[in-house]
Amino acid sequence: MLTGLPGRAWERVRQAWVRIALDGATAIAAFVLAQLILRQPAPIFAPIAAVVCLTDAPAARGPRALRLLLGVVAGVVVGELAKVVLGSGWLQVGAAVVVAMLVVSLGSINPLALLQSGIAALLVVGIGSSQAGWTRLASALIGGALALVVSQVLVSPSPTRQFGDAAATALRRLADGLHDVGSGLRSGSPDALREAAEGLRGGHEDVAALLDARTTSDRLARTTLRGRRERPALAAMQRRYEGLEYVHAGSVLLARTAAEVVDRGDDVPARLVDGVEEIAAVVGALADHPRDVDPRAEEGPRSAHEVAEGLAGTDPESWDSGAARLATQLHLLAQDVDALTDPRRSHVATRVS
Repeated sequence: MLTGLPGRAWERVRQAWVRIALDGATAIAAFVLAQLILRQPAPIFAPIAAVVCLTDAPAARGPRALRLLLGVVAGVVVGELAKVVLGSGWLQVGAAVVVAMLVVSLGSINPLALLQSGIAALLVVGIGSSQAGWTRLASALIGGALALVVSQVLVSPSPTRQFGDAAATALRRLADGLHDVGSGLRSGSPDALREAAEGLRGGHEDVAALLDARTTSDRLARTTLRGRRERPALAAMQRRYEGLEYVHAGSVLLARTAAEVVDRGDDVPARLVDGVEEIAAVVGALADHPRDVDPRAEEGPRSAHEVAEGLAGTDPESWDSGAARLATQLHLLAQDVDALTDPRRSHVATRVS
């Protein structure tokens, strides 16, 4: 495996190659299509527009194409008017660029829209040829329209898969950490439990990534045809995983408490250890099937709801104080995990209120 600078370079290439290949294929299609429609030997602006529109993240490609077209249209129209009123010359070029960008800024101050409006106005007034401006407009329309078709219809990522993958990553770390907590309790090793707590604490990055994925998937659901079809399923998934941050916080607290209890020498009942491992199995099953409702863990006979109900029926007052505290935290964690499989049983709303 490559490390250091070559490794980082290879990772960047690995992440970008699909987008680069899509840009190349769309550029070829835009060039050929513009040749056929415009009857020009080298309609270079069409592939440029297509590549510009597709270089952004999937959720931003549609708005990017619309901004490009807005800028080009405004620039050509302002340029034509400036040429009729003011004529051509260096001063007229500057005036046309400024006016075109000001017109676009009334609706958007996005750099791409401003840039395209200024360039289009400059071509019309600076070259002094109406054909240059209208050719650029026609080419941009072809390239931008093709980019919209590719990004919104043909190569539109799945918002539910994107959100589900982020949820699976976060859940997998939690499941592994909880398995380590169960193993540490069974072996009576406070060092192993402290290490498990640190590993679980690092899961806040995965929770933050899930929040970012939620934003991105929402944009995909609004801006792509595939996203609109998946909107109900995406909304259901997002409701289910609203409480994932509580599961993360509860897992870290459980691991830290377990380390303190074992370090102090308190006796931990076997049913508590079994409960931790069963919850870990449920979280692992969710990580394997993040889009399924209430997936069953193969290695765990009980659901999170059953674990929580079993702990609620115990009398922890007969246990050591540390074990009783551990049982209370495990009960809350089981409830939070249960809410990921069935939001109707969530007590997150109770906490917030």
